Amino acid sequence: MDCIKKIEEICDRLGEDIDSEWCKKLKEHLKDCPVCCAYVDTIKKTVELYKVLPEADLSEEVQERLRKTLKLSL
Repeated sequence: MDCIKKIEEICDRLGEDIDSEWCKKLKEHLKDCPVCCAYVDTIKKTVELYKVLPEADLSEEVQERLRKTLKLSL
């Protein structure tokens, strides 16, 4: 599968149930695709950092850009 399409799909379906058929297929794809694996790892690390950083450490503009990029609601 084309990695660009897979990455777009990952972004669109971040809230998917971990036991869904799609997640199972993604896990299989990640076993053989270092590009997608690195991308997913980067997303995980970004979310983890965002959760532990006090909001005061990030400007409102940076917070908004990060929420938009990660497709998070307020």
